[in-house]
Amino acid sequence: MNSFLIALQFITVIPVKKELNYSEKNIACSMLYYPLIGTFLGLVLVIINLLGTMFLPNLVRDGLILLFFVILSGGIHLDGLADSFDGLFGGKNKKEVLSIMHDSRIGVYGVLALILVLFLKFILLIELPLAQKNAALIMVPTVSRCAMVLAVFIFPYARREGMGKVYQIYLEKSQVLISVLWTVLVSLFLFFFKGALILAITAAAVWLYGRFFIKKIDGLTGDLYGALNEIMEVLILFMLILFF
Repeated sequence: MNSFLIALQFITVIPVKKELNYSEKNIACSMLYYPLIGTFLGLVLVIINLLGTMFLPNLVRDGLILLFFVILSGGIHLDGLADSFDGLFGGKNKKEVLSIMHDSRIGVYGVLALILVLFLKFILLIELPLAQKNAALIMVPTVSRCAMVLAVFIFPYARREGMGKVYQIYLEKSQVLISVLWTVLVSLFLFFFKGALILAITAAAVWLYGRFFIKKIDGLTGDLYGALNEIMEVLILFMLILFF
């Protein structure tokens, strides 16, 4: 329960009014619950969609869904996206890329990344078939957060120290397998064969993403984990539209 509440506090805005044990091992183990929390966030989005369908015009409803996509996670992954793009396009070498990512200020590339990703999400939400919309809203945050777990476990951390290093050291294979199993079960339950296909493509995209940054800066960082979540959400939404 301690690790679950740590995860809830780290990747959502839901307040946790309980004293927790923030040992490095507990922090790393909290990743086990990322896909489960993604499913929970998806259920909240489903409620918003159902209420919006009854009382609001379609564009307003989809705008609210996007708003809560951002609010529920506290914008933490969008922050990582902005920092990652600033570093990727602003740095000439590993040292410069990591230094720019570490800077809390946002640059032009970060702003452009935020605008483009949010715009794409909004368009994709509008175009989602209504019959599959609720299932899609559950699957997207579930799979995207599992993608982060896989990336942490598979690829090296680019910095010598940091929160990502803690995850790398203490995250166990059994915890990753449980996270993946939950994600597979949710995806198959919601979309059957198409769900399996989306998972396979997402896994391939995570692999390519990781390999790219290994060549670029020798690994991933916390910002890149957040960026991965945002990029995977866009990719999964696109595939759901493409396959339906």
